[in-house]
Amino acid sequence: MSAVSEQYAVALFELALELDALKTTRQAFDKFIESYDASTRTFFLHPNITKPSKRELIDSLKVPTLFGDFVKVVIDYNRMDRMGKIHESFIKLMEELDDVMRIRVHTGKPLSKERVNELEQVYSEKYHRNVIVEAVVDETIVGGMKVEYNGMVLNDTVNYSLNKLKSRLTQ
Repeated sequence: MSAVSEQYAVALFELALELDALKTTRQAFDKFIESYDASTRTFFLHPNITKPSKRELIDSLKVPTLFGDFVKVVIDYNRMDRMGKIHESFIKLMEELDDVMRIRVHTGKPLSKERVNELEQVYSEKYHRNVIVEAVVDETIVGGMKVEYNGMVLNDTVNYSLNKLKSRLTQ
């Protein structure tokens, strides 16, 4: 994340928290990002479209005042190219507040919904946090799983074990 994106996210987060508007702000931001496709992005980043025109478009949307004003500030300071990163930073702040822990699980085949739920429960009990498991299919994994969270990697894949064994045998 860039420092600029984080600063904008922190500013929005703190204002929304102060005004008890975190939920509505998050919903508005999520919807905005969903609709922030290539053509919308082109509109907001086009140098020949004036800032007042861009602000008028925001005024025409039915978004909470706080979020609308925030987007206008982003427009005024030519930061619309960073909206995706600002959103990511904002979500991280929301998750920290809600004590959410994201875990990425890599496996060779898709995990069932039951297995994902089981992993969420196990890690929730272990770390006393709300856990969200993101299942990633990596077809190069023969068996087992690799788990990534909080900057740590627990690699319990067959591939890793075989590579370790190979390394020991060739020494």
